[in-house]
Amino acid sequence: MFKNIRRFIFYFILMAVLWTVLSGASLRTWWFGLPVAIAVSLISIKLLPPEGRLWSLKSILLFVPFFIRQSVAGGIDVARRALHPQLPLKPEFLHYSMRLPEGPARVFMACIINLQVHTLDKELNTEQKLAAIEDRVAVLFGYKIRK
Repeated sequence: MFKNIRRFIFYFILMAVLWTVLSGASLRTWWFGLPVAIAVSLISIKLLPPEGRLWSLKSILLFVPFFIRQSVAGGIDVARRALHPQLPLKPEFLHYSMRLPEGPARVFMACIINLQVHTLDKELNTEQKLAAIEDRVAVLFGYKIRK
């Protein structure tokens, strides 16, 4: 019971912060945002398995700068390639087997790599980058995964 209350509070804070960002911190939108944050938090408790642990502040503080740094570097690389006269591309499809267990950590990893990984050049060690992202996600979710 106590764990579900903690999970609800965690999800509610996460949804409230997300709503604040999306609404531009407008208090006029909370008539809609508050019930949505409550509903999403309750649904998350039902649908997301409680395995792993809730993110710690330390793991979040380690992950966010990594995510921002990788996102900016990836965006600059894509922009550079798009604006380059010869459009230097060597795309490839890559099959990557995740080491994370089934569940929220794996879903989060899939979302992150959709935002961050663009295999525009097969010589960029994409598998190593994916492994580094997966290691960070494992820490965020409190998992120890094999190397």
